[in-house]
Amino acid sequence: MTKIENRPEAAGLGRLLSECFDRGERLQRELRLSPAQAQALAADYPADVRPMGENWYEITFRGAYFHGS
Repeated sequence: MTKIENRPEAAGLGRLLSECFDRGERLQRELRLSPAQAQALAADYPADVRPMGENWYEITFRGAYFHGS
């Protein structure tokens, strides 16, 4: 199950990712981000960032294995 989070932009992208991905224990989430945050995440982290509409993005860290995939 994917947990959905909505955090203020001022929290900082690194802190946001650390909190939302349980410090590496979770590898996929749906997050509401600004377009600038999504672009920075895609550029600075080994993650796939898929837009879902209305500033929601599916974030999957590369190398993640999902049972049944």
